[in-house]
Amino acid sequence: MRPQNHIEQAEQRLLPAPGRGIAVAAALTAAAAGLLAAAFAAGWLSGHPAVPGHAAAAAPSPIQLLWRLLLAVAVIAALAKACGLLAQLARQPAVMGEIVAGIILGPTVVRTLVPAVFHAVLPNAVLPDIYVLAQAALTIFMFSVGLEVDRDVLRQHGKVIAAASQAMMMVPFAAGLAAAIPLYHSFAGRGTGLVPYALFVGIVLSVTAFPVLARIVQEAGLRDTRLGSLAMLCAAACDVLAWCALAVVLAMIHAQGPAGVLRTLGLTAALCVAAALLAVILRPLLRTAAERYAETPGRDVVCLLLIVVFIFGLGALTDKIGIHDIFGGFLAGLILPRGSGLIWPVTQRLDALNRAILLPVFFVSIGLQVNVWHAVTQPGVLAGGGVLLAVAVIAKLGGGALVGSAGGMPRQSALGLAVLMNARGVTDIVVISTGLSVGVINADASTILIVIALITTLMAGPALRLLGLWQRPGSSPPDAVPDPCEVADDVQL
Repeated sequence: MRPQNHIEQAEQRLLPAPGRGIAVAAALTAAAAGLLAAAFAAGWLSGHPAVPGHAAAAAPSPIQLLWRLLLAVAVIAALAKACGLLAQLARQPAVMGEIVAGIILGPTVVRTLVPAVFHAVLPNAVLPDIYVLAQAALTIFMFSVGLEVDRDVLRQHGKVIAAASQAMMMVPFAAGLAAAIPLYHSFAGRGTGLVPYALFVGIVLSVTAFPVLARIVQEAGLRDTRLGSLAMLCAAACDVLAWCALAVVLAMIHAQGPAGVLRTLGLTAALCVAAALLAVILRPLLRTAAERYAETPGRDVVCLLLIVVFIFGLGALTDKIGIHDIFGGFLAGLILPRGSGLIWPVTQRLDALNRAILLPVFFVSIGLQVNVWHAVTQPGVLAGGGVLLAVAVIAKLGGGALVGSAGGMPRQSALGLAVLMNARGVTDIVVISTGLSVGVINADASTILIVIALITTLMAGPALRLLGLWQRPGSSPPDAVPDPCEVADDVQL
């Protein structure tokens, strides 16, 4: 009885006259309901737009937007997987099929022929999110590539790799610059000067597709070979040089002057030095953490969160200082020790998820930017594209083969190095998209250059097979590397 009396006393203290309170509350509720009914009857709440004569488009709710995004990703992943399998049946890397899947979905086929199907799969509301996912996929992939780079080779042979990369970039750069001058009126953006335009085309023809090259090297069975390691390192160095050259072009276009370019290069060098110091510091710390928190519940979840924050934090930093965010992901992979028992299982699962779901979104997003028919129906544009394609292939193959042979590589390996460096794919397309966005080239030039990037990448598989360098899965390549230390001692250019 005591608890009940206590409750009754509390009620009396809170509302001494409960009957009158309930009656007044009911009256107020009825008055509010009557006011709402009158408002609806008068049309005050009928949903008319604020501006007469302009119907407001209903925005999808968050759950509808999420559902459409998930559906789009599922369709893209399925189409990319199917095209990837077809590419493998055609003895091409699966990544080429994934890019072709994007071309099929884009304005070249589906978006032009059956636009209703395109908008059903990729409505305008989800396209910005698709491109965000594509960029996230590329950054995570670059992290995985950086994590697998042989740091011993990079550390002990940095000067040789830098010199070789510079030579293999300068030959196609100079040839592309010269070939671009007669095509100025057909390919330059409106209001763009001849010098920045020609420099930009030279950069495009000198790029090597670092992300796609990693996939080609892996699928060709060359990842654990001296040729594959050398090609990856040279491609990384070429891309860094290309981004630095692109910064110069962008500075010229935006009239920032030499100070802006020097600032970007100085910040990039400082970031690389800081990354090297951080890598040295993190190794013992991660080793200690792996031992101390080996049995801690939820360890992998926390580790995954920290790794993702680290990847995109460095990506945002590199983007902020003026180079592309993919190098932030690559630096993150170089910094973290790949042999750590704390992070290795987590990074493997992250890479598997990215390759299965997100990375196809990126490759498909490339094809969405290509409208082949619009460019090839113009004879002048098509002829100019043929000239640039011939210059791109001859200059890249010739420069790569000469550098490799002069460095003591066997003829077969030197030609293989040239073939791998000729693949331009993803990185080139990113550069091309940047040039189109700032107006240094027009839409026709963008399409032609993207097609050149795809053709030179598609050439890699057949050329490697012709040279006898494409290995079957599980086979032992002729120059397989059994131990990283041995590579550091024996690799030759």
